[in-house]
Amino acid sequence: MDFIKQLKAFDILSYRKLTPNAVAIYMRLFMINNRMHWEEWFAVSDSELALATGIKQNDSIFRAINLLRQHGFLEFKRGGAGKSTQYNITELSTDESTDYSQLLLNRTSDRTSDRTSDRTSDRTSDRTSDRTSDRTSFGSPLINYKNVKVNVNGERGKKKIFTPPTLDEVNEYVMEKNLHVSAKKFWDYYDAGGWKDAKGNPVKNWKQKLLTWDSHEPKQSTKKTRLEESLEAADRVIAFFEREEAIQNEQGK
Repeated sequence: MDFIKQLKAFDILSYRKLTPNAVAIYMRLFMINNRMHWEEWFAVSDSELALATGIKQNDSIFRAINLLRQHGFLEFKRGGAGKSTQYNITELSTDESTDYSQLLLNRTSDRTSDRTSDRTSDRTSDRTSDRTSDRTSFGSPLINYKNVKVNVNGERGKKKIFTPPTLDEVNEYVMEKNLHVSAKKFWDYYDAGGWKDAKGNPVKNWKQKLLTWDSHEPKQSTKKTRLEESLEAADRVIAFFEREEAIQNEQGK
């Protein structure tokens, strides 16, 4: 097998037919077969292919070699348990003077077409963006229909509907924020009033209401008064002298 001719033929015949995985695997098998002096059938394990190509999954390797077989680049025989797969690389041939020139022409044409398509897409996108910006620059007044906001640009979004919390939810929030509020008292108050505030307005955020209740709740002071501190100091002094007296009595015996 001629090394250079095989690579050129593969380059021509595989154009836009194979996946990157299939190309990587073919090139690895091609180089392995070259080192084996072009044996008709040679064995390569999936683990060796995975290590050499970076393709980690066995099913990805199988799909790639199956694609190569479908396009006539090789044949293979899957080994049994613990056995490597056998490969046979097909010797390729093309009319080099015609096919390779045509391939270069096709690739140049494809790149030109792709660039033209990209520029057209960019211009279309820019025009669409400009028109959208012009429409929205004057604002988007909203018309309310019950719980739905309808935008003059055709956009719509649902108004958020308040859902009363359960007593358990209130309890959890009280414990989470370490509040000094009776969760049951709070829940009973608003539940009896249909979840409306003191002004008769519907409650929108019960957590905010709960925090407000906590700010109005009298906090139990943990700071000691001067009298308590003085009494504790006196107790410590008395205890000290009692211990000293006990020690002296013990020594005098």
